[in-house]
Amino acid sequence: MVIQQSISITPLAGGSASELGFWPTLFGGIMAALAARTAIHIGIKEVKLLWKIVRTETLAVDQATATDELVQIQGCVQPTQPDDTFTSPILDNECVVYEYRVDRYGFDIRQSLQNSGSEPVESGSAYTSFVLSDGNGDIVIDPNADSLVLQTTTETLSTKAEQIADERVEFEPTAYRLASGESTQPVDLTERTINVGERVIVIGRTTTVAEQTTTGGDAVITPEESGLTVMDGDPRNVAKTKARRGVFALICAPVFSFFAVFMLQDAIFTIL
Repeated sequence: MVIQQSISITPLAGGSASELGFWPTLFGGIMAALAARTAIHIGIKEVKLLWKIVRTETLAVDQATATDELVQIQGCVQPTQPDDTFTSPILDNECVVYEYRVDRYGFDIRQSLQNSGSEPVESGSAYTSFVLSDGNGDIVIDPNADSLVLQTTTETLSTKAEQIADERVEFEPTAYRLASGESTQPVDLTERTINVGERVIVIGRTTTVAEQTTTGGDAVITPEESGLTVMDGDPRNVAKTKARRGVFALICAPVFSFFAVFMLQDAIFTIL
């Protein structure tokens, strides 16, 4: 006697990706691939900076100018000229560098990874060379946006009245409507600065002033020639933060890659 038994298999909730249709599946696969690429880029960048912080030796200015190795220098910030400073628009600090953003209020995973989320409602920045002094010598630092690893200060303006009354940032009418619309939508004011008199840490290779047009120090460090990095926090804490972000991004990368391969493969099979 032969007993036949039929077994029905119930697909998991949601079914296969192909049930969504070709174009949604293809679009999802492309977005997952882009997310994987971004995560890899962020992870590698953070790990490289971590390694740069860990492997560099801390030297005084006079010792740093005598070597062509990548070194770490700590000192206080002074302007190259008394009037060569800015006033930061949000914190109202006398500074040599500031970057500010006005963003819609809310969490953004991209911003948590790399401090840059979607397009801001408004943003601005200013950079100028400054003198780093540690008591043993002076060195001129010429920073740019890519060389900065700075702590941020964020303030939230919750009501439309606060936003209109705040004169620190000039809201253009179109930008203001994007931020608040007809109803009240909070906005975040975020700023990073290097203030006059602040103690910072610089990583880079020094070049003698005689080879540069800049004056005011025994040597100069520029982003183009020295791999300049400027930090305003404890290097150990910065290294820990970079390690966490780098590991998190590199863990996310294969997850996004798996979904990209799965969805793109399923999209291809739907047309075969």
